[in-house]
Amino acid sequence: MRLRFLVVSLMLLGLTAGTGYAQTFTGTIDGYWSYNTNTPNFDPSDPLTGLNLERRNPYRAFDVRDQSFAVQYGEIAIDYKPNNVGFRADIGFGDAADIVNASGSSTWRHIQQAYVTGTKDKFTFDFGKFVTPHGAEVIETKDNWNYTRGLLFTWAIPFTHLGGRATYVASDKVTLAGYLVNGWDNVNDENTAKSIGFVGTFKPISKLTFVTNYLTGKEGQDTDNMRKMFDGVVTIALHDRFTLMGNYDYGQDKAPNILPGVSGPEVNWQAAAGYAKVRAHDNFILSGRYEWFDDKQGFRTGTLQELQSGTVTAQIPVSDATFWFEYRKDWSNQSVFNKTTEGIFDPVQSLVDSQSTFTLGLTYAFTKEVK
Repeated sequence: MRLRFLVVSLMLLGLTAGTGYAQTFTGTIDGYWSYNTNTPNFDPSDPLTGLNLERRNPYRAFDVRDQSFAVQYGEIAIDYKPNNVGFRADIGFGDAADIVNASGSSTWRHIQQAYVTGTKDKFTFDFGKFVTPHGAEVIETKDNWNYTRGLLFTWAIPFTHLGGRATYVASDKVTLAGYLVNGWDNVNDENTAKSIGFVGTFKPISKLTFVTNYLTGKEGQDTDNMRKMFDGVVTIALHDRFTLMGNYDYGQDKAPNILPGVSGPEVNWQAAAGYAKVRAHDNFILSGRYEWFDDKQGFRTGTLQELQSGTVTAQIPVSDATFWFEYRKDWSNQSVFNKTTEGIFDPVQSLVDSQSTFTLGLTYAFTKEVK
């Protein structure tokens, strides 16, 4: 795995080095240790990871390993634009790379993004694989307020798309974009239809930003069912050291066909999250997050349930490194979390309605421009 990552990275470096044009390199490495108070054992029916782990944290995005040092993600990104045309490539490895590309081919396993980009006046055109514009959180830990990704990132929205997009910067207050892609998290299309999305970013004042997303398209292999997704994010900087953020998602689809030509029932899911970040000191940041995810028909998580989560995260930045300390509790109105307790002869497995984790993380990031 890491050998393929190294080979691809060296090829990109060789293609851009010594051209006389500037290339921007960004890199990050992200590792953690997590303790789940349920001490869960591996459940092979986990629909998210499918990782063959003896212990893992259910319903999580990337922090899936319990009581084990782990590399969550390592990445090198190259942004090369000698004139109005260039390309962007983000190459990564680790659990996050495997999970984001779980439904794709091994060829794309380490390529988070890879697209050609061109600019003309206020328009930018991209074609290739790129991360979704949906959601308040992103794949790289360093760019988030909390160390772990939340329920909305994990269950409500896609990770990536492959296709084309166009972005128009109308002013410093309004940016509009549209994209035509194969679908959700699929490099190779599952049918002949495409999904279409629209993005609007509005900044009426310097301290207030709205981002709205809409995505729709046929996602089933054997049906004409349309999936629809709305995502909205609002960010308010109340003070230089105090920021609030909110995120809302609503999705709609249909369950698999009951019989050939007979559509399944309509399903939907919705979720909301609230964030707060306080920069108490230049070297100490405290962030909180609360989330609610309603999976009425169990279409996304596999269980009819309401999930909730509360997270408190402390960041201590030291030069290019950041130390993360986090406590998180997830709970559901159903017993869906694995718990292991000591029995008389062997450990006893059970299902409970909550789990708590303590996580220590370390990220390192750099940006360098070279010619």
